[in-house]
Amino acid sequence: MSGQQIQPVESRDLAPAPYQEGPPPADWGSEQESASEPKGPSLGRYLAAINRFKWLILLLTALGAGLGVAATRFITPEYEVQATVLLEQGTAVNGQNRGPIQAEELLKASGWQDLMRSFAVSDPVVNSLALFVQPARDADSTLFRSFRVSEQQSLRPGSYVLKVNGPRYVLATAEGLEVEQGAVGDSIGARIGFVWQPTLEALGNRDEIGFSVQTPREASIALIKKLQMNLVDGSSFLSISLRGSNAQRTATTLNAWVEQFVATATALKKKNVTSVAAILEGQREYAARDLAAAESALESFRVRTVTEPTERQTIQPGIEMTNSPVFENYFRDKIQADAYQRDREALDRILEGARRGELITREAVLSVPNVNADPAAENLRSVLKDQAEREFALRQLRESYTDEFSKVKEAQAALTALRTVTVPAALEAYLGQLRQREQSLTASIARSSRDLRTIPTRTIEEQRLKRQVEVSEEMYKSLNLKAAEAKLAEAATIPDVSILDGAVPPLRPTRNTAPVLILACTGAMLLLGILLAIVLDQTDRRFRYPEQVTGDLGLYVLGAVPVVSAKGRRSKSDQAAQVVEAFRTVRMNVRYAADPRRPLTMTITSPGPGDGKSLVSSNLALSFAESGARTLLIDGDIRRGELAKTFNIPSKPGLVEYLDGTALIAEVLHPVEAHPNLTVLPGGARRRKAPELLATPRLTQLVSQMAAEYDVVIIDSPPLGAGFDAYALATATGNMALVMRVGITDRKMAEAKMAVVDTLPVRVMGAILNGIELKGAYQYYSYYQEYEAKDEPTERLPEGTRKTTALPSGRS
Repeated sequence: MSGQQIQPVESRDLAPAPYQEGPPPADWGSEQESASEPKGPSLGRYLAAINRFKWLILLLTALGAGLGVAATRFITPEYEVQATVLLEQGTAVNGQNRGPIQAEELLKASGWQDLMRSFAVSDPVVNSLALFVQPARDADSTLFRSFRVSEQQSLRPGSYVLKVNGPRYVLATAEGLEVEQGAVGDSIGARIGFVWQPTLEALGNRDEIGFSVQTPREASIALIKKLQMNLVDGSSFLSISLRGSNAQRTATTLNAWVEQFVATATALKKKNVTSVAAILEGQREYAARDLAAAESALESFRVRTVTEPTERQTIQPGIEMTNSPVFENYFRDKIQADAYQRDREALDRILEGARRGELITREAVLSVPNVNADPAAENLRSVLKDQAEREFALRQLRESYTDEFSKVKEAQAALTALRTVTVPAALEAYLGQLRQREQSLTASIARSSRDLRTIPTRTIEEQRLKRQVEVSEEMYKSLNLKAAEAKLAEAATIPDVSILDGAVPPLRPTRNTAPVLILACTGAMLLLGILLAIVLDQTDRRFRYPEQVTGDLGLYVLGAVPVVSAKGRRSKSDQAAQVVEAFRTVRMNVRYAADPRRPLTMTITSPGPGDGKSLVSSNLALSFAESGARTLLIDGDIRRGELAKTFNIPSKPGLVEYLDGTALIAEVLHPVEAHPNLTVLPGGARRRKAPELLATPRLTQLVSQMAAEYDVVIIDSPPLGAGFDAYALATATGNMALVMRVGITDRKMAEAKMAVVDTLPVRVMGAILNGIELKGAYQYYSYYQEYEAKDEPTERLPEGTRKTTALPSGRS
């Protein structure tokens, strides 16, 4: 049997409880569970994780405190010095400059900070104070005041040691590599870019002097990072602060910095004003030349186009032409040409119809406008009139004579000749005249169109030249005024910045960061430990909390079996009582979770080995037996089952022998002498093909037969991960309970196996939590010890004396 050992359960510890059927329990489904259980990580789980990994958290916290204490040894005192610079914000009042003409301020308020951090200010300070060299001892700082960097020789930065031996010296690197040697008083380090010539008196009695050198630009960058500035919006005061390990040297550096800043700003403004004045003068001269060129171009254009048509309607006598008839002629000719074209097309259609045999009527021809009014159409109108008269005369003759009459024939022949020859010829002649007029007008329109198309181009060009003159004139006026102002401003340049407060070296360090550093390291490691504990808890694949059963698996918790430990605060008897009450609770929940209309048959299994399913099966069977129910416990773990050893009964023959038909049912049932209501059916002999017997109908027949003879049938099955044995046994019983052990059961394995169970005709009654400690998330699964069931001591009476019991009044 895997898992915990069976707890001894005495009959006096388990008070008999009536075995009764009842109505089916409430819905144990996931919907009810999800309504009562909170979703997502809870504070209780976080606290449980912190408690579980408390030693890891304490170790990391102690490590953080140690690191903080160690780090404080490398912290040097830090001094902060401050200076204030006054910025010039201009003399304009309400947008009007009421002061003398002068140059505007060099930069806006935000630009002064960038200038303060520029290398134009920092490099001269670094070079003048030799801040690129750092002595190993602060007391040697005076020795390096004359230290400079050569501009001809490239500098070799690094750490060096100057060793003095009497009148001789040796310059070597920090690693001991000799660089140079010579007599004290000579220039030291000239080959590697040093300009340094200390005297023997300045060196004193020192034998060895250590120092480090970096490039001036690197020193400037490091110094700029330490510089802090504050400029309130709308204020004229720029506050500058600098931090360093030497108060006097830091104050000297900041004072030199602000002085260099003022000198640089003044020089830049002077240079800026002079440059602006020179640029404005050059621009003014260029604007004058541009204006003259623009006026000359406009004049030349007007002279060149004075004889060409324009679209101006009003003119000034003596300068431009009067109104040109080009517009009027163009549109008049265009209208006339369109009229000729329409009449010609209409007459062409009439003439085309005549060629097809249609009659040319006088009304159709006279409907064309030009035929009625054009003198050139007089012949056509005369012919049409003659045609109308002959048609009238023919009608009169036909009224008196027949068509065979000679006059009628002559009139008809003359009319036919007129219709077919004379009228088409007159119409054709007039059409020729219309075509000539149309062609003439089209040519005239084309010439006028070309002239008109050039008018917008000339007009646009004239307007462009006018605008160019106007722009050049405005530019010249503006630049002329600005150039005059720049000359006046150049004559009186006022600095934009001035030093208001200089830096004073403080007497004490600005702040002590050691406690803050220790607390920060301790707090950071504490938070890291808590975060690590939560992460380890979230990524833990083992079963730890009840909500992992109810939430992740959707199972109802049938009960929780506490672990019996010798290290606990409670005595063994108290822990045994807790175990007894736990199995009573499991027994009650199992009874009401099962179908009351059928005998209770159930399979107890677990996701993997070591979860304590055999322990739970045995004790649950004992609990049912002690309650008065006839209970059969079957060892279904035919691979590794050990129930025979637990109850001290023969292991063979058992379930295997019964299923293969080599043993009868009476031979495999073994009543337990210590528990009259309990019968155990062992697993039997170990065989490779024994699991195949669980898939035979004989197992189902066995469960049905035993359910008829016993009140409760419990099968202890192999783990779900061992094979199909547990599924076959659970299908035979129809009910299954899952044992999950805290810290042992693999949740992912349980989820995977329960997904398979969901496809089988098995009712999952719930989960039994095993091996819990009655604290943290499981503290509410314990029971009050003062309500433990105990036997009342029997009162001894003298021999021959009969004990009487007082009844309530009114009863006999």
